Amino acid sequence: MAELPEVYTIASDLKKNIEGYDITNVVIESGYNTYPDNKSFKTGLTGRKIVKVGRVGKNISIRLDSGEFLNFHLGMTGRLLLRPLNAKTDPFRKLSINLSKGNKKYSLRYCDMRMFGKASLLSPKEIQNLKRKHGPDLIADDITSDEFLNRLSGRRTGVKNALLEQSLFAGLGNIYATDALWLSKIHPETKTTELTIGQAEKLLKSSVDILTEGIKHRGSTLPDLAYVDIFGKIGTHQKYFRIYGKKYCPTCKTKIIYKKINGRGSYFCPICQK
Repeated sequence: MAELPEVYTIASDLKKNIEGYDITNVVIESGYNTYPDNKSFKTGLTGRKIVKVGRVGKNISIRLDSGEFLNFHLGMTGRLLLRPLNAKTDPFRKLSINLSKGNKKYSLRYCDMRMFGKASLLSPKEIQNLKRKHGPDLIADDITSDEFLNRLSGRRTGVKNALLEQSLFAGLGNIYATDALWLSKIHPETKTTELTIGQAEKLLKSSVDILTEGIKHRGSTLPDLAYVDIFGKIGTHQKYFRIYGKKYCPTCKTKIIYKKINGRGSYFCPICQK
């Protein structure tokens, strides 16, 4: 699943490449359903201008001159690809949005093998509701260690479970949370109510650092190749994973433990993360 660095990369590239473009045509593949429905989606997009590209957590939100928002959540296998207008088709294409600005013409394609993602046309009220469902953004917002600890301890669960809750902190996902916990030397099942302010300070810094690295490396592409940027290129952060997917701890060389925690695959060192 695309996490904050991957979505950040896609949104940043779209911002540079499609703002100011007009939407000339929308094609929805047979059997694919958009929100609120295909007819409203096509009508609401066709003829509109793209004003601004932004991000809400793991959502890519594109503001139109109508005031509405074209919103994508990529889910497990969703891709947004910017192609020349007449480029050959892409596998698992569900949606094509044709764009024009002067003599420049492109096709913004949404592809999704498993179809857990979502393409939506949201009203200003709906986009505000979406924002309210998300906690502070660890990259975009200034968060103090005290606020970080208060939000975590209020959940009364394991720290990794809490980190993945988008209502607490927007954008952090399994890969980056795993590495941030290792950098902080905190066991992923540590109860949030047992965290000290010192641990919270380290974890906040590690989370920001690891997300910033992920953005620098344009996201992580796993062996399934599910994530690519809008040009179809893979990210490189997988070359810099600290403990995610590793067999031995980089620090003490102890064999890493792999365990499902709340349904998510988790890696941790039994020595460094006691």
